[in-house]
Amino acid sequence: MTPHQEKIEQYLDSGLVPGDAAQFEKWLQADQNLQLLVASAELHIDLRRSLQRRSVQKEAMAHFRQLPSQSNEIEHDTQSREQTSSNRANLAASTTNANWQSRKWFILAMTTAAIFLFAFLLIPESKSPNRQQAASSQRIARIAYQQNAGWLSGSRATGDAIGGGMVQLQVGIARLDFSNGATVTLQGPAKFEILSADRTRLHQGILTVHVPGTAIGFEIETPAIDVIDLGTAFGLAVGVDGETDVCVFEGEVQVSASGKTSNSKRRLLHAGNAVRSKPLDGKIESVLYETNRFKDGWPVTSGVFQATGLMKFVSPGPDFVPGRYEDNEHIVVFAERQGITLDSEIPVDLASPGLYQRLHRHNDQKIAAGTTVRSYLLQLDPLGTRERNSENKPRVTGQITFDKPVIGLIAGTARLTNTDMLLGHPDGQYKTTRRGIEPTRKEENLGIKRDAVILSEDRRTLSLDLSAGSAVDQIRVIVEETEQKPNGQQSTE
Repeated sequence: MTPHQEKIEQYLDSGLVPGDAAQFEKWLQADQNLQLLVASAELHIDLRRSLQRRSVQKEAMAHFRQLPSQSNEIEHDTQSREQTSSNRANLAASTTNANWQSRKWFILAMTTAAIFLFAFLLIPESKSPNRQQAASSQRIARIAYQQNAGWLSGSRATGDAIGGGMVQLQVGIARLDFSNGATVTLQGPAKFEILSADRTRLHQGILTVHVPGTAIGFEIETPAIDVIDLGTAFGLAVGVDGETDVCVFEGEVQVSASGKTSNSKRRLLHAGNAVRSKPLDGKIESVLYETNRFKDGWPVTSGVFQATGLMKFVSPGPDFVPGRYEDNEHIVVFAERQGITLDSEIPVDLASPGLYQRLHRHNDQKIAAGTTVRSYLLQLDPLGTRERNSENKPRVTGQITFDKPVIGLIAGTARLTNTDMLLGHPDGQYKTTRRGIEPTRKEENLGIKRDAVILSEDRRTLSLDLSAGSAVDQIRVIVEETEQKPNGQQSTE
């Protein structure tokens, strides 16, 4: 027996310790290794059923031998059933002239078969290794990001595929990207079950969800509320007692009370609204819209893996949009649009890695038509106004890392205004006065001054050093978004 076969046997018999389990899961990523596991699992199932059948048979034999002698009653009853049942004609013909001994074994065989069938039906499907592996091999989702994540099943790596079944995050944050385009971010501790590519269940914990047009109808069940997403973003929290809160950040969802006994009809819930329900309560109540519990997971769901320094991701919702939100101490980050395919090319102020400062206003870089993009607005909008050359203008620095490469930055007033309709937040109230920071020229060997922008070599991390007085400092970040193909494959990383 090879070392890998020994690991398979140990996995099927008693499981593996967390360290070995992690290595074993990586080994299973190869298709030929999955086939080995499936073949071994089938043998285990056959052996287990055979052993269980023999055990049931022995129990039935022992039970039958201890029965009191009631042959006449059994024989009479059997003859009566055989004479009145046309469906058992062949069976009656073969047994009418048999002696009691043959009837005894016939009844024993039927009793054994019935007991075995009952015992077989009691075997839970979840205990079938080949069914579990077949579900996991579907690769419904993958781990796109994790931070300080601790999994109940042992360590998992970013990029690992996840099929159907239970996913339990004990601590930390983890984002799961589904093949249909839906994005789910879990905040530990969370118990989350994947039932299919478009149907899941949150047993306990907190998650945030974004569902693009490719995944409309994505459903999340809870002990109290069932949620069907209509192409939007929302947060979901389930307490230890099953009490469930739904908070809609963007768009709208359909909610209904869980359970067959519920008389609740589906209810349409719009952005900026929240509801709550308890298990078996059968009703859904409106509650105050509050997003604090989702503040750690929502940025990750929106495509921002990290924001440090004085960079702040604003709370989601219709009241937290550009033009309605001022902050004197932070560079605030607004998620604007997702899944926008450009009908025509758009000019940008910069797209290449490097250090930039506000010096010149000429740039010919463009994003090509047909590109699918996502946009964010980064803003420093101090309370009140200050003179342009004032010494007490607030100076704020921060750094932000995105899940996809930045393919364009717009920081000039005219270009910001020209792209507000296409890339701006649909509920934003954008100013037409002077805005932006216009970082349009790369400077070599120049010390960093105020209003500086640094785009990292991998084009995923942006560092800002801003100060604002009479104008609002704004920069629109355009990220290349992965386009979801119909078969669930991704066109870009």
